[in-house]
Amino acid sequence: MTLHAGRAVVSGRRSETSLYDFSLATYDTGDAFDQCLAKGFVQLWSLPSKIAAARDGRLGRPRFWARVAD
Repeated sequence: MTLHAGRAVVSGRRSETSLYDFSLATYDTGDAFDQCLAKGFVQLWSLPSKIAAARDGRLGRPRFWARVAD
């Protein structure tokens, strides 16, 4: 941790019991995670937003981002 002018900035982390695995976090050749699986994850987690958008469209409600910009 670096302390400077009233600020504390994390400069690194280390743990013997960490669950972080560099081979799962990279997008390089030889990584352990199959990137094809990400498509299903995105489709599954975006489903509630898609359902809400379809509902709002049927009810004539403005899109969320249009409401935020106003």
